[in-house]
Amino acid sequence: MTDFEFQIENFMLYCTSKNLSRKTLASYEQSLKLFAAYLKEHFKIVDPGRVQSGHIRQYIKYLKERGKYTVVVNEERKEYNHPDHRSDYNSQSPQRQLTIM
Repeated sequence: MTDFEFQIENFMLYCTSKNLSRKTLASYEQSLKLFAAYLKEHFKIVDPGRVQSGHIRQYIKYLKERGKYTVVVNEERKEYNHPDHRSDYNSQSPQRQLTIM
């Protein structure tokens, strides 16, 4: 288990202790795994202690450019989830505008 995986698992245990819904837990875990994969691929970061605010800003920019439902952990999942069938797929709606301070 990598340090990133350990930290994600640790955070998920914390969230579980807060009685969050299964759907929320699954969403959090998926989002964190996607972020970890992005950091590894684009910045060769495998140590959570090396993540800086600039990396987070770059990831948000990347998500906005690619579209909300175009980023997946495994490209094969697109065949099963069909994100292109969603009305908000690759949307540029105002709800997608994020601000990081």
